[in-house]
Amino acid sequence: MANHPVKRCVVVMWSEEKHALVSYTLDEEKVLAATARLFPFELPVADYNGTLDDEFARRFGGATLNLLALSNPSLKPYIKVTQADD
Repeated sequence: MANHPVKRCVVVMWSEEKHALVSYTLDEEKVLAATARLFPFELPVADYNGTLDDEFARRFGGATLNLLALSNPSLKPYIKVTQADD
């Protein structure tokens, strides 16, 4: 994997016309500037015993897809993520 000196963020969106998830990598500074007035949803690693494991990734990915589907209803039929038993 390449080592990038500039911190990058990943932005994921749903393209209705292509019926595809599209991701971009952006400079962290640009993302922070664009989101300066927004309320962040933070997930401290300490809340997950200091480990971002397979189960975390599954839940994070499922939650991210469901959040995208809230404002992109054409995505919802494609999401087949089972809710975890808590």
